Amino acid sequence: MTLKISRKRWNLLWKIGGTVAILVIVACSVTINTVTQPASVNAGDVLNVTLTGTISTNSNPTANLMVGFLVPKVWNAAANAKVTFTSNISNGPQGMSSIPTSQPAPNGNGLSWQTDLMNTLGHAGNLIPEYEWVAFYSDQAYPTSDNTDYTVTVNIQIPVGQTNLWFNMEYCLAESNDGLHSTVFSNWPPTSYYSAYIPSTPIRVYGPGTLVDFIHPQLSVVTPSTALDNDIIALPFNSTLVSNGLSNATSVYLCATGYTNAGDSIQVCQQTSKTQLVSQGAGQWQIDIWPRGFFNLPAGKTLDSLHYFFTDAAGGNKVGYGGGTDTAFTFIFNCQ
Repeated sequence: MTLKISRKRWNLLWKIGGTVAILVIVACSVTINTVTQPASVNAGDVLNVTLTGTISTNSNPTANLMVGFLVPKVWNAAANAKVTFTSNISNGPQGMSSIPTSQPAPNGNGLSWQTDLMNTLGHAGNLIPEYEWVAFYSDQAYPTSDNTDYTVTVNIQIPVGQTNLWFNMEYCLAESNDGLHSTVFSNWPPTSYYSAYIPSTPIRVYGPGTLVDFIHPQLSVVTPSTALDNDIIALPFNSTLVSNGLSNATSVYLCATGYTNAGDSIQVCQQTSKTQLVSQGAGQWQIDIWPRGFFNLPAGKTLDSLHYFFTDAAGGNKVGYGGGTDTAFTFIFNCQ
């Protein structure tokens, strides 16, 4: 089922922009009618999305259209996405440009569009905190007439890179005068000033390397999802997500094997301060490591992948992928 939030009344000044699509209008009602998005795309390809909306005005302002969308950070959509639109009051495809994070959102208490979108709309249920909102403005502001309906079709093209992932997208339509919190009509609910839309099907990007699953709860997901062996990485462990041998553990340790570009492996599996995870409370644990230092990797070698389990203080109880004892969690080092 598709989640759809709409209704927005403003004076119309619309401007389109961004890696997320948002429509901007004043003294009007804004509705996202449809979002057409494929269920999957291959790594290295472009995700093509079409958004249609209706803007009903009850004044005659001029404004910029704003389009916003929630994306994985690794896509760098603010820099890489291309957003255009057509409408019944413009001639041919109209350009949109990414809104800088230094530009405050209208009525946003000094927050950027990106932060205001995150605070207002959230993260669409994605569980790995490597997401961001991006926002685009139309390159022009457009005059409108009183008591008139306008239609808009937004085309969004986002290169998805090489990361193998599963992600919940979200889209927003708003305008440059009111933003997400206009006070022009104080008796209207906050959702009167924008329209947001979450497609019912997450986007699946089929690519190389470890699947970064934003959708389903995971016992352990390495962050950042793209890293090399010289980067600091975090290895969390949710000990209570499913029943396992460490659900009631009072201390947890990392047992890891690094596989190198030379075809050999290095194991670190003792229960010491070097391998001990730090409790985050409520059954959540985490350890941050510098892989080259953790494995004492010699010069000239690099790590291709990391395979790891978690153990108790005695080393007798071991937990891997899915909460079992046989299959290790895995992470493939790569940098997009």
